[in-house]
Amino acid sequence: MKEKFYPFEASEDYLFFWFESQSEQRKIVKMVELTKVAENIYNLAFGDMDEKGVLDDLVVSNNGDMRKTLATVVQVIVTFFGAYPDKQLYFTGSSPARTRLYRVILSREAENWNEVFDITGILGGETFPFQNSIAYEGFMISRKT
Repeated sequence: MKEKFYPFEASEDYLFFWFESQSEQRKIVKMVELTKVAENIYNLAFGDMDEKGVLDDLVVSNNGDMRKTLATVVQVIVTFFGAYPDKQLYFTGSSPARTRLYRVILSREAENWNEVFDITGILGGETFPFQNSIAYEGFMISRKT
C-alpha cells in the first residue's frame, strides 16, 4: 500500500499495536491485536480501543481517514512479519461488509504484495489462491520465503 500511514506503537512482543486516527472533529485510538490460534497462525483483530483499553471491532467510527487507517494496519502487518517471519495471519471482517472491504483492498494491492506475501482466501474451511472475484469468508497472509 503506497498510502501514507499513521505512526504506531507496538508492545514488546509485537502482538499489540496502537495508533491514533485523526480528523478535524476527533482523535480515535485504534488497536491491532494479534492472537495465536494455532501453532503458526495468528488472528488479526482491528478496531477502536474503548475506554477500558479493550479492542472493539464492531464499532463504526467513520473518522474520514479509512485509507490512511488501513495503510497503517498494513504497516503493522509488515512489522509483525519482521518479528515473526515464519507465521501466518488470519483475518476476516466483523461483518460481511467489512470482509468485502478487505477483499477489495487485497484485490487492489495484490500486485504490490505478490513479491513479498502469499495471500489465500478461505471458503468453506479450505484455502484457495486469492482471486478478487470470490467472496471469501476470511483470508490468510504469509511471508514468502
